[in-house]
Amino acid sequence: MGTLFALVLSIGMTNGEFQDVVLDVYDSQQQCEQAAIDQKVSGDCYPVEQIVRSEEVPAETTVKF
Repeated sequence: MGTLFALVLSIGMTNGEFQDVVLDVYDSQQQCEQAAIDQKVSGDCYPVEQIVRSEEVPAETTVKF
């Protein structure tokens, strides 16, 4: 199976913070980009793996073996 792509929309809140929201997941980057056009949103398409592991830290950086 190939890489899945998520359509992500960044929301600006009134307190000045931003929150990323995944609108949907697609089988290809082309489908994701087309969905953004169809939905008329200025979202970005990212590989799902990049989103899932974005804050993952290897164990050796936090634990002494």
